[in-house]
Amino acid sequence: MKKAKLNIIKINIIAMILTLICTSCAPFSKIDPKANANTKPKKITNPGENTQNFEDKSGDLSTSDEKIMETIASELKAIGKELEDQKKEENIQIAKIAKEKFDFLSTFKVGPYDLIDEDIQMKIKRTLYSSLDYKKENIEKLKEILEILKKNSEHYNIIGRLIYHISWGIQFQIEQNLELIQNGVENLSQEESKSLLMQIKSNLEIKQRLKKTLNETLKVYNQNTQDNEKILAEHFNKYYKDFDTLKPAFY
Repeated sequence: MKKAKLNIIKINIIAMILTLICTSCAPFSKIDPKANANTKPKKITNPGENTQNFEDKSGDLSTSDEKIMETIASELKAIGKELEDQKKEENIQIAKIAKEKFDFLSTFKVGPYDLIDEDIQMKIKRTLYSSLDYKKENIEKLKEILEILKKNSEHYNIIGRLIYHISWGIQFQIEQNLELIQNGVENLSQEESKSLLMQIKSNLEIKQRLKKTLNETLKVYNQNTQDNEKILAEHFNKYYKDFDTLKPAFY
């Protein structure tokens, strides 16, 4: 009975995380092609008047707006291509890690009754393993740190924030951004394109900040906090509370 309740609590927590993350991303509505279709212009005897009326009524993008749209679309496509290539590399590296048997995240649970979902775990791997440069030494050190914290059930929340809220959350958002790009940037309005570009740049910056913070954590662990549960817990509470508490990407 206790196990069932804990599972329900865990599912509710994951659902809450999903809700919080999804509500933070403004949805992009599909553009109705009919709404932007040009109507056949009427024959006007005065060309100057015709031009003025057409510019006032058609609602078409100006030349400068078209250039802006082209620039944004080009940048989004370039980012999309980079993310697709990155995803292929992640697949290769994660397969190598599994083959060499130090893929601890495949079976990692924060609490003893956690549910393991393959898709969720893969998103976490993409974030954490890439942030640690796929290096065995770094990955095993992170495992040591998490195992030390897991000894005390009071630390489940701070581990969960790193694993689910930050690592899974940021990868989820990046993949959502990529899907919108793959669906065709030409299907987005100018405002939607601008918003998507800002979102994806922000998400990629957060991923870089996580990488910086994780590597700083490994340094601190090596220097003076090995097996020191209290100091590790304080460190995690300080830097992995949410996205805003991660270290700057550049300093």
